[in-house]
Amino acid sequence: MMTNTHRANCANAQRPGCTCSGCGGSQHGWQGWTSLAADRPEKRDDRRRELKEKVEEDRRSGRQKFNAHNREIYFDLARLDITDYLWAADGRTRINGRLPRDVEPTWMSSDLGRMDTLAHQVMENPWDEISAGIDSLVRNEADAREVKKRLADHTWCGLLVALIQLIEKINKTVELLTDTAKQFITDALSRRFDSGLPRLVTDAVIRLVVDKVWSALARLLEAHFPLLGTDTLRVLRMLAIFTCPSVEHHPEVYKHAVRPLMGDGHEIITDEIKTHVVTLFSAWWRRRAPEALA
Repeated sequence: MMTNTHRANCANAQRPGCTCSGCGGSQHGWQGWTSLAADRPEKRDDRRRELKEKVEEDRRSGRQKFNAHNREIYFDLARLDITDYLWAADGRTRINGRLPRDVEPTWMSSDLGRMDTLAHQVMENPWDEISAGIDSLVRNEADAREVKKRLADHTWCGLLVALIQLIEKINKTVELLTDTAKQFITDALSRRFDSGLPRLVTDAVIRLVVDKVWSALARLLEAHFPLLGTDTLRVLRMLAIFTCPSVEHHPEVYKHAVRPLMGDGHEIITDEIKTHVVTLFSAWWRRRAPEALA
């Protein structure tokens, strides 16, 4: 998967959870998964074998265990199915067996191109200004670093889910960037994010994030990026799944991204993996967050 100045274990989501103050979660997971989607099929085959070898079984019955480890493994296998779909659905000419990711225009050509555009414009590019804004709001360096770590705890996947819900509700592009829509996103983040500092600081950080994301969305609209419609919803769901640091602790991602994607007519996630995900997570959600199954 990809290597760059961003920490590889965060970009590649090498473990559940994210406490990366370097990106505040804005680059968690999706960088590595999209790079894998553009890579040669053999790379994904190798990753699939590695994951399946890690599935834990009960020694007596030989059945797979209902535990957090297997939920994590099978969810990564679902992510891997998504990378296979992104590869297969992309019509661009392969170069040395890989999909080109720096050839313009990309966002009209494929779901991977649309995902790259959304992730870079809405998540990665605004981060430097968000980070600098936090440094100004929170003068103590250690506190500012802690705020950024806390942003990595489901803020970005929460924002994507709120955007999915918003797009599902509206019919016209002009309705997307209204004050009402912006407040909907703000409220969604307020329910999830806690800076660990006084509420005034928390609210200021949330406004900062939403303002920068809103500006990015406005620029996409000016560039005629199709923010409404089934293609964008599908891509946002895949991006939320790639970004979420731990789906079993985020029922909204399961409800608004995972379940719709498993039912998508493009058959993005294979029946085998879908069956395991539903079995493992349904038992979990019934105990912990029944609203994920509502």
